[in-house]
Amino acid sequence: MQGDTIIPLIEYFLPVLTTAGDYARHIQPVIEGPGQKSGGNAWARALTDADLMVQHFVEIATLSRWPDIGFYGEESARSANTKYFPTAAETVVHLDPVNGTYLYKNQRNGWDIVLSIRHAGRLVAALSYMPVRGRFYMAIRGTGALTGDRRIRRIDNMDSLTTKTGSLRCLTYRAPDIKQRLSGSFECFDIVEDDDPLRGIDNLNDLFTGKLDAFACRRGDLLDWGATAFIASLAGGCASYLDGSPLAAFDAFDPQETADMLVTTNADTHRRILDLLHS
Repeated sequence: MQGDTIIPLIEYFLPVLTTAGDYARHIQPVIEGPGQKSGGNAWARALTDADLMVQHFVEIATLSRWPDIGFYGEESARSANTKYFPTAAETVVHLDPVNGTYLYKNQRNGWDIVLSIRHAGRLVAALSYMPVRGRFYMAIRGTGALTGDRRIRRIDNMDSLTTKTGSLRCLTYRAPDIKQRLSGSFECFDIVEDDDPLRGIDNLNDLFTGKLDAFACRRGDLLDWGATAFIASLAGGCASYLDGSPLAAFDAFDPQETADMLVTTNADTHRRILDLLHS
C-alpha cells in the first residue's frame, strides 16, 4: 500500500479530522477531564474528555468505512471500540487524538491531531491537522510531503510542503544534556521545563514555518514525535537517532515504542548538531 493505493484512505480521513478538530475547539473553553494519566511530567499526565471523544469519533469513522483495518490510538486502553478492530490487520491506523493535551487544556493553540498509517510494518503516511490553524501537514511514502487548508479534500489539490531553516532554535524533550551542549550555538529550550506561552513555539510543525530548526529528544513517543519526524524527513529535513544513524523505526513502526531522535530542517543543520553532540 503506497502512493495512489493509499490516497483514498487518506482522503477519507481529511473531513473526519476536520470535524474532530471543530468539535475539540468548540468544547476547549469549557473542557473537563476524567482525571490524569500516569507520567513523569504535566505534559505526559494531561488527559481531557476531548482525547477520549476524538478517538471514539475516528474509531467509529474507521469501523464504518474500513472495517478490515486495524487501529491503535493513545486512548485505546480506555475505548469500548478497541475489541471490534481486527488484531492482525496488515494495514493499521494510529492516532494521537489530541497531541499536546497540556496545551489544549490550558487554552493554548499549538495542539494537533496526529494520524498515521502503517502497512506491512512500515510507516506509509502521517498526517497532522492543526485545528486552530485550520491546516494539514502530511507525508505519503512514494508521494512526498504536502500541506493544505481545512477545505481541501483531494491530495491533488494540496501544496508541496518543505522545511524552512534559519531560526537557530532547537526544541528538546527529556534531554537536558543535549540542551546544554547546543545552547552555545542554538536558542535551545525544553518543551516542558522551559514552557512559555509567549514564545509560541510548542509544535514540531514549526519546522515548516521557519520558527524552528531542530528537535532533539530522549524517549520520544513514536506515535506523535515519530510521525512528525516522518513528515519532516519527506519535506526536505533529516531524521535520525542521536548517534546519526537512520531512524529504522520508519520501516518497523511501533506506535507504542519510543526513540532517542534528532529531527532537523536540513542536512547541514543535522551535521552541525551531531558534531556538537559528539565533539
